[in-house]
Amino acid sequence: MKKKTKVLMIGAAVAAVSMFTVTAFASTTNTEGYKAFKEVLKANQMSEQVLESATLNGSFTVKVDGDTVLEADGTAKVKEAGDQQGVSSDFDFNLMGIERSGSVYSSGDDKLYLVDQTHGLHYQVVNLDDEHAGRYHEQPEDGDAEHRPMNKAEEALLDYLVGDLKDDFSVVNHADGSKTITFDVSKEEVPLTVRLLMDVASAAGKGEHQHPTATEVPAELELMKDIPFFQDFEGLNLEEQLPELTKDTAIEHVRLQLMVDADNRMQGVKGELEVSGKDEEGVTHRVKLVGAGGISGINKTTPDAYDAAGKTAEIIDAEAFQD
Repeated sequence: MKKKTKVLMIGAAVAAVSMFTVTAFASTTNTEGYKAFKEVLKANQMSEQVLESATLNGSFTVKVDGDTVLEADGTAKVKEAGDQQGVSSDFDFNLMGIERSGSVYSSGDDKLYLVDQTHGLHYQVVNLDDEHAGRYHEQPEDGDAEHRPMNKAEEALLDYLVGDLKDDFSVVNHADGSKTITFDVSKEEVPLTVRLLMDVASAAGKGEHQHPTATEVPAELELMKDIPFFQDFEGLNLEEQLPELTKDTAIEHVRLQLMVDADNRMQGVKGELEVSGKDEEGVTHRVKLVGAGGISGINKTTPDAYDAAGKTAEIIDAEAFQD
């Protein structure tokens, strides 16, 4: 009997220790993901390397009540040479069933080439201003405005603002030293202050936004109607497909994913935002935005050049689209 009692006591002690251990581990804050996120912010992204060229890629999707309204993606090659910036880009999008694809080329002079891949048409845009022609103007930097890592005071402020959301960060360490950092928050985890701000913003914006009527279409858009690439869009009812949420607006889900290399330099980013709310008629909608972007070929990228051989390019005067 005494032996049996001893076994039971040992078993009870083991069970108690096990329960304590499980509880302790369960209540321990897992902030490794948040720490990795801060390391990216604290890293001086521009400290060791001057960005002279790169390849950028991105995609963007808008869904309303489960239906895709817009899908877009593209790739751009950029290179700076003195005070000029060479650019080449390929892109395509689908807006409510209307598909378009095209390419853009600019070598930094006062003209740009647009290729309408959908209709097989070529355009040369002339009389561009410096900003749109690809001329680069370096802006003077004032002291603290230069690129620098996050300091201690900024880190403390970030910790305070993030609060309990630190637990919603996670990190996956890869064999090559790179990391994937993920921030994932559901509706129930969104802080009360953020939800209150959403309500205030929704109430403040109600009635302020007015959709332009047919008579209010800017003159620039009227000129674009003669270009096949921009045709067919005037018949779309964007107000119906993209409802304005004016009441009971709420964040349903937020997801942010950062891909960084072994030196904590950004290589790519993905994001999702889902919002719900009611329109002016009281109908509930859910709007989901999904985006992604990446950078590669740093200081190893050369933009593609436009090949004019055997092609006829229609002239578009940019001054006609300027005030």
